Amino acid sequence: MAHVLALLASGRTKGFTASLLEAASRGARGVDGVEVEFVHLHRYRFAPCASCFTCIRGEDHDCGQNDAMGRDGELMAKVKSANGWILSDPVHFWGPSAQTHLFIERCYPFLWSGGLHGMPFASMSCASNQGMQRLADEQICKWAFCHGFRYMGGLPVHTTYLEQGRKDAEALGRRLGEAALEDAQGRKGYTDKERF
Repeated sequence: MAHVLALLASGRTKGFTASLLEAASRGARGVDGVEVEFVHLHRYRFAPCASCFTCIRGEDHDCGQNDAMGRDGELMAKVKSANGWILSDPVHFWGPSAQTHLFIERCYPFLWSGGLHGMPFASMSCASNQGMQRLADEQICKWAFCHGFRYMGGLPVHTTYLEQGRKDAEALGRRLGEAALEDAQGRKGYTDKERF
């Protein structure tokens, strides 16, 4: 069984961004052997990286903060057990949301542990302003590269084209689900040469 996290970075659980995540989740669930867990990031309390370097110095490379993304945090436990992520992010200020940035930043320990290298990841950026979903999508792609994810793709969606976006999201979710099944058989990370 593969476990996929459907990560919602919007404060609204019934908005445009959430509807894209619902469609992507439906696509992933359509793959036999895949379970999808909805995770509303706003529900969890975690602070920015404290630059304490506990994750660098410690052999286990765990975060030293005592919050949802710390060593014993509830959200960190979900992150560690996943075979894939689908992230749906609203564009508020011409780029990824603060919540998405915060979440990805707090995955910093995995840069040292390598625990996310090769994990399937897909993202969707939803905007109703002058096409800035493309800039958000590009930035999230860079962060995915930094972590060494198996990037299944990014989907920049303008709300004018939401119906088509939902169809595309479902297809992206299905691809992610298929990759998560492979991940459940054993994660295949990348060497630095393959990544760069």
